[in-house]
Amino acid sequence: MSADSVMQFARTLIGSHYLWGAAGATPQGQDGASYRPNSVYLAQSSLDPSSPCIFAAACDVQGHFVCAGAFKRFPGGRAATRYDSDLQNYLASLNDYDSSANWPCYYDVFTPRVVQGYNVAEKGTIVWGEDCRYRRHFDCIGFVNYVLSASTSRPWGYSIDQYANGITGAYAIDKDADLADADILIRGSEHIGLLGANGKVVQAEQASKGVHGDSPYDSSWWSTRLRIPDSCY
Repeated sequence: MSADSVMQFARTLIGSHYLWGAAGATPQGQDGASYRPNSVYLAQSSLDPSSPCIFAAACDVQGHFVCAGAFKRFPGGRAATRYDSDLQNYLASLNDYDSSANWPCYYDVFTPRVVQGYNVAEKGTIVWGEDCRYRRHFDCIGFVNYVLSASTSRPWGYSIDQYANGITGAYAIDKDADLADADILIRGSEHIGLLGANGKVVQAEQASKGVHGDSPYDSSWWSTRLRIPDSCY
């Protein structure tokens, strides 16, 4: 393995959803990080326009969170209200199906849900997000741990503070050093991501965005930059 292979793997996960407490699992799957393999499930369905929930992932590791389906990352994703005719018509149409397993998505992509989570900006908002059934789900630390565990020679299952304090063996380097693949970026105790040699950060960030890799690296935005020791490859 190499730093380049770490970033290649990380980029295969772009488009995954952000869900607090999740570490790579698909809903009802046993495919998350080894320390949290099955923390994601499908929230109970609801056809009530005031509290719709169709194919939306949830996680209860640190409170109750319902996925926003990365609705700001997809054309057509948006917030809604219970009075919207398209929402009401879509939900009513699902009554015509014998089984919820046969329910179609709106325009083959979107399903409505009420976003939940004590620290989520869109908490309580109805949104048209992407169907969660076939997507992996991560929070920022779960994403970094999952990527490094899958693409290096050792398991990773640390907190942001443990990374910052050197418990992992990764060592601090100058934030303005030359760009390099797989450097770990930390902002206080709040956020963590992976730097690419192309100058873009791959990260799980915000319920409305999910995992993305198009943010340019700005050293002033991060408090710590770490490098993985060669012994891990």
